[in-house]
Amino acid sequence: MGTTFIVERALSIARQTELGVPGWPIWKDAEGQRTLSAEASEKSWLIAGRATLTLENGEQITVERGDLVVIPAGTCHWHVHETVRRHYRSDALSPACCIL
Repeated sequence: MGTTFIVERALSIARQTELGVPGWPIWKDAEGQRTLSAEASEKSWLIAGRATLTLENGEQITVERGDLVVIPAGTCHWHVHETVRRHYRSDALSPACCIL
């Protein structure tokens, strides 16, 4: 992955199934601001909520329910406008990690 966001809006059920989204863990994040760091890129599919994400390079994107966003490795600032529930998966994990 590069150093930019990749977004798929209104992710279809077929695409969710193709990616294995239903088997990914779920994370809930309340309204507010926080900075997260990751050694590998991470995929997040928003079940609910809305947030603006900002990378170290200043790139910014707002994501909401139904969006899949790939966040590149590094530091990302989250400004959660509406409580977020999301499935997430780090690209540092092997594909077999999330098979139930």
